[in-house]
Amino acid sequence: MDYIMPVSEVRGRLPELIKRISHMGKHLIITKNGKPEAIMLSPEELETLEIKADQKLLRSILRAEEDIQRGNLYPHKDVFKNA
Repeated sequence: MDYIMPVSEVRGRLPELIKRISHMGKHLIITKNGKPEAIMLSPEELETLEIKADQKLLRSILRAEEDIQRGNLYPHKDVFKNA
């Protein structure tokens, strides 16, 4: 379950809320005058959302995972031997 709190309450509890968000994988919806204004989430969650939003990157990751499953792997030294 996500947390919903007014900005006035978040100010006084920020250190505790940061721990809660980062350790429990929850979201914090911050309201102002009863309306959602912002969301706090973990850096990992943000990275996941950014990857999902970048279709080109997502396709590249999926292709790489398929290559791994098929055994299409190359040693590091072979990939970077001319670098």
